[in-house]
Amino acid sequence: MVEPNGVGGNWYDHTDTYMAWTCAVDIEDRLSVTCPPTGLRFLKHNVPDIEILEYPTWQEYRAALQAERWDMVGLSFYTWSTPVAIEMAKAAREAGVPEIWAGNYGVLTPGIDRYFTRLVKGAGEFPLHQYVYGRPLPRVRHPAMMGQSGFRGVSSPVGYLYSKRGCNIGCTFCSTPIFNPKEEAIFMEDMYAALDAYREAKVAHVIIYDESFFLTNHLAEQVVDALAERELPWICLTRADLIRGRIPELTDRCMDGAIVGIESYRDKNIADVKKRDDVYNVRQTVRELLANGRRALGTFMVGFAEDSIEDMQFDIEQLNQEGLFACQLTLLTPFHGTRLYRQMEHLINEPDLSKHDLYNLVWKHPRMNRSEARDLLAWGQRRVNDPTRIAGRLKQEMKDKVRRQLAQRHGAQVSPSGRS
Repeated sequence: MVEPNGVGGNWYDHTDTYMAWTCAVDIEDRLSVTCPPTGLRFLKHNVPDIEILEYPTWQEYRAALQAERWDMVGLSFYTWSTPVAIEMAKAAREAGVPEIWAGNYGVLTPGIDRYFTRLVKGAGEFPLHQYVYGRPLPRVRHPAMMGQSGFRGVSSPVGYLYSKRGCNIGCTFCSTPIFNPKEEAIFMEDMYAALDAYREAKVAHVIIYDESFFLTNHLAEQVVDALAERELPWICLTRADLIRGRIPELTDRCMDGAIVGIESYRDKNIADVKKRDDVYNVRQTVRELLANGRRALGTFMVGFAEDSIEDMQFDIEQLNQEGLFACQLTLLTPFHGTRLYRQMEHLINEPDLSKHDLYNLVWKHPRMNRSEARDLLAWGQRRVNDPTRIAGRLKQEMKDKVRRQLAQRHGAQVSPSGRS
């Protein structure tokens, strides 16, 4: 899972969320948040009799194929790992496996069906449970899924949570409405065991991985209540307009921050990809997060067709001035099946699917080439993800935590923001 030639020419681990965000930065100054294969963890938790290999080496995979006679092999992969998945499917077929399934976003790749007996779009627990046990899965249970958050040698455990999976909003660049348009909520009681495990492990944060938390508001409120009852700090992926004006209240309910889809500082670009927000609203939300002492994290796309390199440099400088804790900068990438892909298919000029990973320019941009795009992305990563700012923020968070603990010992009621 290691990419040897990341942005800036540096390696990074695909299973480490923030390392990919900051791989242009020197290794000792990179953020790190490891993430287990959450989809596979859901499968194992709900279909316990299956065997799972998490990110196996070729040697491990081939040894497993030969270890016994398998009824079915399922492969979970993204677009960028499609070439590897095809070779793994061929190996399974050569080993005599009769059923070879494909899952995850890679199933949207045109022509992939010739290598597999079944393509599974969306959550795989239901068809897999039916296949293994011959009966429907009543409902999905939520596993406890742990990772590690680290910076400059200091690490803490984190937990991952989904209150629902899927999205049908329809941003033109996003694969989820094509892969899983059904928003499937997870029953609250099926999350409690995971939350209790996170409390027991004293996680630094629970990272809520919904595509857009608070979109289904009544469910989100129940989740926040459950987190606050357990005094679990949390960070969510969300849309700016869904939390704007609410951050002081959410801070008092253990919110530690939010990852907001900023995407562009030009309203025309936002409108072009059907992002249901505007630049002013997003910037105000980021500032509200910072004003309340919360972590403001973002995602930002570089490379819209009408933007020159100078335009993009200007926007990245503005992004740097926002004071975000960290930001994922990616190149505008038309993924298979999306509306953006249909609009740009005639411009796509990169046949190597391993390059379709958000960090390589895969289409003919009118104002920059592939090398310029990578150089711009590396420069942007270093400008926006400033390790000095990250270190300062973490130091302040530690001070606030100690202050709250001291106040609680003396009987004072103190909110998560440090206000008594």
